[in-house]
Amino acid sequence: MALLFAGGVLAGCINVLAGGAGFMTFPLLVAAGMSEIEANASNFVALLPANVASLYGYRHELRRPTLHLKPRLALAGIGGALGSLALLGLGEASFRIAIPWLLTFSTVSFALAPTIKRWLEQRHNFDGKRWLWLSFALEFIVYVYGGYFGLGMGVVLLALYAMFGHEDIHEANSIRNATITLITLIGIALFAHAGVIRWLPSLVMMAGAFLGGYLMIKVARAVPQHWVRWGILAWSITLTAIAFWRYH
Repeated sequence: MALLFAGGVLAGCINVLAGGAGFMTFPLLVAAGMSEIEANASNFVALLPANVASLYGYRHELRRPTLHLKPRLALAGIGGALGSLALLGLGEASFRIAIPWLLTFSTVSFALAPTIKRWLEQRHNFDGKRWLWLSFALEFIVYVYGGYFGLGMGVVLLALYAMFGHEDIHEANSIRNATITLITLIGIALFAHAGVIRWLPSLVMMAGAFLGGYLMIKVARAVPQHWVRWGILAWSITLTAIAFWRYH
């Protein structure tokens, strides 16, 4: 229980800055004696406070009309529900092989997003804000994956937001936190109905995640954006390496 609490604190800190904290908490929950599906479902519960705390921390950015928050939340709700239902229907083995490759894609996407955006602007006069429908379509795919498992979801979303006009990392984080919180709530409801959540370990880790998220909010807003970006990239590379080691 002490390890779960400590893991929750660190996950809460990471979740505010970079997302992807689920890969840290997931193996801890498996080590506590859960099956893969139980650990995944319980992970949604454990990280909920960190998402809510992050959402509160970026509440001022959420008021900006340029975020197009309502359609994004609608897509996140539908996609998250589809993904969670797919997990319950397909079972444990289906996502194990895919995890490292999905994380590789998310890391490369985030690392190359600014370069790709500049290349498109210079060579093809690309303005991501004019391709909102394409951004929504790509985001919807990520939302489905988020409801299914969600490892690296935050990193991919940040890459998409940067590519399609949200260069401000804190503005992008506010959208990410809002959509992921909704997906998490829907996932918890579906997993609880299916009876696959282990509540006591989840709540212990939840307490740690809430504390970590709360403490990191003030720090995150004071850190220069390029530091945040490099921190996110370093963490996503670490996630990918661990995934290949664990699942291959």
